Amino acid sequence: MPFAHETINDDKQMQLYFSLVEASGQLVPLHWHNHLEILYLSEGSMTANINESSYSLNPGDILLVNPKDLHYTQVYGDCRYYLLQIPSEHLERISSDWKLLHFQEYFPCSSKADSQNRKLSAIIEEMIRLDSEKEPGYHLLFLIQIYQFLYFLYTKGSTRLSRKSRSQTNRDFHRIEQSMQYVKINFRSPISLSDVAGQLSLTPEYFCRLFKKYTGQTFFTYVNQVRLLHFYQELLHTDDSITYLLDKNGITNYKLFMREFKEAYGTTPHRLRKQHQTNDK
Repeated sequence: MPFAHETINDDKQMQLYFSLVEASGQLVPLHWHNHLEILYLSEGSMTANINESSYSLNPGDILLVNPKDLHYTQVYGDCRYYLLQIPSEHLERISSDWKLLHFQEYFPCSSKADSQNRKLSAIIEEMIRLDSEKEPGYHLLFLIQIYQFLYFLYTKGSTRLSRKSRSQTNRDFHRIEQSMQYVKINFRSPISLSDVAGQLSLTPEYFCRLFKKYTGQTFFTYVNQVRLLHFYQELLHTDDSITYLLDKNGITNYKLFMREFKEAYGTTPHRLRKQHQTNDK
């Protein structure tokens, strides 16, 4: 599973991805993708961090992640949300310089019929209905909703960045991406801050500030999230002992790990494995 760049399998007919996601106690570590991502929460609650901003989502809220924005999410308990991911092929129809646009990230639920947020929600709800019923030619009506949504964002929910600002962001993003790839390859081994910073020709102090600025978390918080997710996957899909999996995934601080595991999945590794084994019977 990639932890830096997410590869998205688009629907071939509409050239986008739309799906209902059902999750429980799910942690998705820091990552990015080239698509514009829209998340519409239906049930439950979750938190999301985009760059240095943090959002708490409740039913009816809309979260938007701009292309190449670094983000991670945490689901608490049972949760249902609709995920829409729109590739550049559609975004290019907005404007020839759409890459200089930054779209508003958060649209809280609103009951006011004439509010901008309610209008966006109505568009998404129509997408849900069309996708559920799938009548002949529904994809044409679905695409109409996509372009209504993009038109609204372009005219009501976007700001324009300067080329200088975008260039600086792209340069910093490349550095962060390199550090994430380093973690993806080396997470099972001890990771030194000076080694990672040295790979980027930066001082450890500057790298720490840069990583926190663009991700909203420390570098080692990200490292722990990657190790935690690998541990979680192997916990559920192997019979290896918990002690072995800790060591295999580079986890040395057991007390810190247990606290982070409980925060992410709501229980202990032993109980989670036992519950998973019971459900599989």
